[in-house]
Amino acid sequence: MNTTTKTVLGRPRAQEGLDRRERLLDCAFPLFASQGVAATTLAQVARSAGVTPAMAHYYFSGREGLIDAFVEERIVPIMCHVWNALPLDKKPHEVLETFVDCLLAAVEHAPMLPRLWSREVLNDGGCLRQKVMAHFPKERFAALCNALAEAQQSGIVRKEVIPSLAFTAVMGVVMLPLAARDVFEGATAVSLPDKEALRRHALAILLHGMLITEGET
Repeated sequence: MNTTTKTVLGRPRAQEGLDRRERLLDCAFPLFASQGVAATTLAQVARSAGVTPAMAHYYFSGREGLIDAFVEERIVPIMCHVWNALPLDKKPHEVLETFVDCLLAAVEHAPMLPRLWSREVLNDGGCLRQKVMAHFPKERFAALCNALAEAQQSGIVRKEVIPSLAFTAVMGVVMLPLAARDVFEGATAVSLPDKEALRRHALAILLHGMLITEGET
């Protein structure tokens, strides 16, 4: 047997192992989002990825290891990318536009993200809540609140706006419609708009609802 292609003691080659590990994490995403983390077994993820449960256990040392890796390698990078992209030294409308665009880009990259976020992070009983919020960028959040508060003092942000709730306002108008897409479309027979229409809708609510437009007194 060619020594460049054989495995040692049944262990996969480095690149092959990396590919399988990444596939397991990718396959965990729709399962966690659709049926919940608590209801998803390591064997189900392994079957979806086309590997054996033993192989999945080898990569993650069990179900909890898979969940930890999923949060750290699939959710946290998205969260950090969104928050780090916010131009907090710019005008509020630029910050809000960037926030919306980054969230929509994240959903385009990971379509099951809204449902997962709603089910496993926002939900009081969500299995990922503590793990995800342990990585919440508190300093960036505080900086966002401070930037909006300063803009409020300057007469740019409406006095009724609570800066600390701006984050949830953005998440609500972007993520909630996507998370509830199936329920909404099933109950109303009305399809949600495409990405660009949703962007316009979200920005119309946020910019006109939070910011004082030119000409207003």
